[in-house]
Amino acid sequence: MSERIAVIGDRALATGFHLAGIYHVYTTEKGREFEDKLKEVINDPQFGIVIVNENYLPGIDWRLKKKIDNLAHPVVVGVADISGESAEGENLGELIKKALGFDVSKK
Repeated sequence: MSERIAVIGDRALATGFHLAGIYHVYTTEKGREFEDKLKEVINDPQFGIVIVNENYLPGIDWRLKKKIDNLAHPVVVGVADISGESAEGENLGELIKKALGFDVSKK
């Protein structure tokens, strides 16, 4: 079974990834709705990557934040919103390293 990509965020993020061919796209508002959908998706073994609005992450419950920070699978990737400004996203290379256990950019 191949792992799937899920996207959770505002309408602009969801639409962009849906147009790019991602099928598991969930439009949510910041807050409880986002947290509930994020919990559901990270507990679903079919997903290997979860892409979320980066600006949604600072407001989530600290326990969920800690769980995400310690997850190796699925990898949760925060992307900048439509403004393009990044708040606290991790470097993509670091996320891949965390998921795979080694640095793919090293020879």
